[in-house]
Amino acid sequence: MSITAVTPLLSAAAQRGDMAKPYSLSADSEIGLLPMKKPITEDNHFWLWKSHSYPRSIAALLLLLIVFTCLELVLLRYNLPSLDPTDKDTIKIPSNLEELRRLKVVLSVYMEKHFGSVYTTFFITYIYLQSFSVPGSMWLSILGGALFPFWLALLTVSLCSAVGSCIAFLISGNLGSVAITHLIGDRLIQWNEQLVQHKQHMLNYMIVLRVAPLPPNWMVNLGAPHLHVPLNAFFWGTFIGVACPSFLHVQAGAALDRLSSSDQLNLLTWTNVICLAAVAIVALVPVLIRRRYPL
Repeated sequence: MSITAVTPLLSAAAQRGDMAKPYSLSADSEIGLLPMKKPITEDNHFWLWKSHSYPRSIAALLLLLIVFTCLELVLLRYNLPSLDPTDKDTIKIPSNLEELRRLKVVLSVYMEKHFGSVYTTFFITYIYLQSFSVPGSMWLSILGGALFPFWLALLTVSLCSAVGSCIAFLISGNLGSVAITHLIGDRLIQWNEQLVQHKQHMLNYMIVLRVAPLPPNWMVNLGAPHLHVPLNAFFWGTFIGVACPSFLHVQAGAALDRLSSSDQLNLLTWTNVICLAAVAIVALVPVLIRRRYPL
């Protein structure tokens, strides 16, 4: 199982033999930081343990990933009802439409008598994927639309995305403090230049970030704590922002049974793109009004 956020960081670490001493981003304002060549300092009261060692930071991230991956495998093994031996190979995170179809068929058989077990497994697995930026969240969103009532699936996906992203936020600010600022510090400096301009409208800005494809979600999750993004705005911005693309995914899942085996699942249509753009514009309207008519 490939890791889109952790793996690139670790690969970069292995390739950079001439890495300088880790640097931190020090606060120049309440939100928005500037680069500064000095050891990282503990400047957020909710950090439990902030590593000051690059090797220890990398090791802590790896250990946490391994532990929670093992717990996820235990969950898949023991929380789901007893499966037919022929169905066991189907229970995995789907990576394409065919695997999604097979998984939906198998889980649908157990839904009537074991709804709680299936729903709990879906809920925790989604949070795990978000917390460690493991590929598969989109397919799980579509699966949720195929298995559960539409509004329950949409609420679950949005909540799991927000909770998982906040866990990634806290992991990055604690165990990954040195590793993250060291490996993507240049990107954080560039992002900071935009962030400073939106510090008074952070909730709206986070909503737009979640609707837009750039920067990628894993970078938002890992970089936000090092730029002093408030956790409250981060959670609600994620919860509201991801609801828009998740609406499309869940809707596609609800229509999965109506697709023939030869049909393709096309989410990137002009209608969907226009809808997402419209949501982003609506989120920016309050910002534009406040700039035009400051209080």
